[in-house]
Amino acid sequence: MNTLSNPSIDRNDLVNLISKSQEYIDTLKSIVSIQNLEDLVSDNRPTTTEKNFSPEALKELEKQISQVKVIFENDSTILMELPGKPSVEYDCEQMGFRGQKTKTWKMLIDILSFAPHTFNFGIAYSYPDGSKKNRQKCKDYDAKWKLLDELNKKLLVFFQKEFGWNFPQGYKFYKEVVTARDGDKSFKFIVGVPSSKDQESPLDNIEKRFLSHDESDLIKKIQALNNDFSVDSSAHNEPPEFLVAALNVGRSKFGWDEKKVMEIIRY
Repeated sequence: MNTLSNPSIDRNDLVNLISKSQEYIDTLKSIVSIQNLEDLVSDNRPTTTEKNFSPEALKELEKQISQVKVIFENDSTILMELPGKPSVEYDCEQMGFRGQKTKTWKMLIDILSFAPHTFNFGIAYSYPDGSKKNRQKCKDYDAKWKLLDELNKKLLVFFQKEFGWNFPQGYKFYKEVVTARDGDKSFKFIVGVPSSKDQESPLDNIEKRFLSHDESDLIKKIQALNNDFSVDSSAHNEPPEFLVAALNVGRSKFGWDEKKVMEIIRY
């Protein structure tokens, strides 16, 4: 074995060179290890959206979503039914929510449980004096849109994990609907009517679904239920017990008298 020698290289310089070379090797090893770790995490990280999504794939996805039926069961669970398959019960935690009292879950349950199953966040600004220069931001508008965005993300993750469906970037589970009010929206999937067994439950059990509402939200629900009966009493989506139960909650929780009740119904 041939050895290299160079009398011009000082021994101390050679030791320093070897030391620096070892530091360089250790740095390279560290970089490689970090990259391998990042690659591993990236490979195992669930992807909720796909950037490249053909029009044909999007059309097929929309068809799949439109055939899914989601039914309110109670405050903590829903039923989900895919074409040709039996309905499956999911609770809030199985769907990725922290609990039934979270705002995102409550928003989902409210939309599923109250006809006509649409939602509307109103206007972004109000103009008290009619002048655009003196506009005022509606405080709940942005908060409700942010909540809807969080709910949409929860649904995306759930459908991908549960059914293996991929979604284009920015996909929304809701759409604009043509109603008497501008800005009404609904989910793209079918919102099913609760079973007759649920509808025939005692009045005090029905009242439980209204107990968590504040006064403003309860009034809106009552007006929606009342309008549902007023438009066509023979084709309503909820039984009359729901309207009665909501009014009972208003009387007991907020002290409404008959005058207040009539003002709400006649609005």
